[in-house]
Amino acid sequence: MANSLQVPARRPISHRRPDTPSRTRPYAPGLDGLRALAVTAVVVYHVNPRWLPGGFLGVDVFFGLSGFLITDLLLAERERFGRIDLRGFWLRRARRLLPALAVVLLVATAAAAVVRPRRLSSALDSLLSVTTFTNNWWQIATDASYFASFGPPPLFQHLWTLSVEEQFYLLWPLVLLALVRCVRWRGLHVTAVLACAAISMVAMARLYEPGVDPSRVYFGTDTHVFPLLIGAALALLRPTARLVSQHPRWPVRPVDIAGVAGLAILVTLACTISENDDVMYPGGFAVAALATTAVILASVQPLGRLASILGARPLRWIGVRSYGIYLWHLPLIALATPDRMTPADAPVHAIAAAVAAVGLAALSYRWVEQPIRRWGQRGSARPVPACSTSAAGPRRTGAFLVGAAVGCAMTVTLVTVHASTTTSNSHATAQPTAPSAQTHASPAPPQHPVPSGKISAIGDSVMVAATPALKQKLPAITIDAEVSRQLSLAPELVKTLRQHGTLGDTVIIGLGTNGTGGKAALEDAINAAGPSKRFVLVTSHVSRPWQDSVNQAMDEVAAHNRNVVVADWNKAITGHDNLLADDGVHPTPAGARIYADTVARALSTLPAQHS
Repeated sequence: MANSLQVPARRPISHRRPDTPSRTRPYAPGLDGLRALAVTAVVVYHVNPRWLPGGFLGVDVFFGLSGFLITDLLLAERERFGRIDLRGFWLRRARRLLPALAVVLLVATAAAAVVRPRRLSSALDSLLSVTTFTNNWWQIATDASYFASFGPPPLFQHLWTLSVEEQFYLLWPLVLLALVRCVRWRGLHVTAVLACAAISMVAMARLYEPGVDPSRVYFGTDTHVFPLLIGAALALLRPTARLVSQHPRWPVRPVDIAGVAGLAILVTLACTISENDDVMYPGGFAVAALATTAVILASVQPLGRLASILGARPLRWIGVRSYGIYLWHLPLIALATPDRMTPADAPVHAIAAAVAAVGLAALSYRWVEQPIRRWGQRGSARPVPACSTSAAGPRRTGAFLVGAAVGCAMTVTLVTVHASTTTSNSHATAQPTAPSAQTHASPAPPQHPVPSGKISAIGDSVMVAATPALKQKLPAITIDAEVSRQLSLAPELVKTLRQHGTLGDTVIIGLGTNGTGGKAALEDAINAAGPSKRFVLVTSHVSRPWQDSVNQAMDEVAAHNRNVVVADWNKAITGHDNLLADDGVHPTPAGARIYADTVARALSTLPAQHS
């Protein structure tokens, strides 16, 4: 994820990465140690969020590191050469990030085609956005949720972070170049960058809605770029080259204290906070970003105690391979997780996958990342260890390209075979399910006609998936459904629709998948609608402890209200797992038709409306 700009060395200040343009820019091993802690937090969170509920903050640590390191690199280049070679910078970024990413995409896609073919379609859908580094916006556009999980995670869901960083790498050097050319005072540079960070925080605060899935503000570059900008501001304030050359003993003890405090804050947040805490948006993320800058500042001090601790060899080993670990861990966890289970439901599988990710990352670092970076050093006069003769580079380059081409061909072949097999299988399996779907689509004549007038539907991601079928079945329906919406929000949603004059004569509530809320929320929603409104309560079908309690609450509310009926989606879909997505919760198009039929049947049993 965040790029590793240094290599491990025994002497923390004198060694540099070969692709670093400035010889005055020192290597700070403590940053690799911090990177190791960040990737560990993210991996633990993806294995089981309950083990480290705030482990997703490891991403923000990576963002802070990237903002600092990239800005520091660019400033060091300008200080040495008097200019910034943008083309060279972008080529180095491509050399650093793209080869390992390409290998992961090829291998994971091919593996999914073989061992988890049902998950291949979602992976293929995201490939274009992943390769164009727009995945975060694609996930926003498709209403994807980073936090709501009822089954195996998408293979490439975590690559939204690369999109945010690549967008930053594309635009930030241009902004920085304009800033240093137009404004000479460094204090104004820092002020301008922090002002932009503040704007991003305000955007997160304004777009965040309590009780609604926060993935929009989490994925958005506009709302989540401020950790990168705060890291950049630190580099503008304290470039590492000047820090070492001009202040070899610049207040080490106070900086160490600040770094330890920052690390303690990050650990506390990771252990106690979760994505559902309103204080996170943006307060918690802002605190994490500031704490990260304190740890970064302490990690680059040549004589600092914290820098020495974080620069320990085991942490450095993980840190320099953290990019590969981040790339590999989620695809492997997703492939290792059985259908209709989350990684937390199969922790042994997930842990084994995470360990395997470390091994594959080490292989990728040794055989993909390092060689390609070295071959890019055409103008370097320094001997490169671990490279043999001058002819070895071209031969290895050719071998790598041939291997990549073969891998691409194999992937395309596997995907094509899988696609044709899936198509034929879908036609073959459609016949047995057709009678069931037809039974629901053509029920016996109802006792009462489907109510006339406007119909308002309020739901969560299950209703989102069923929206096309509902609109086809009930043309007069207006649907307000969002991913990860809670049942507890039902009263407020009904009240808002009534105030705006858009509440229908009949209200369908399809909430309960996400657990929060019960009988009191349903009764409050009915009362908020006012008299003479009729309700259909759609039961939930989710393999979670709250399913039965939510459905029981719906039955009890319907039993005590003449104008309320239950659409038993849980009963209708039970036994038809082939009509659900891999998570066992959201309906496929065929399952959505059953959902719509179930709702329509319940509507037909409502009593006539009295004026």
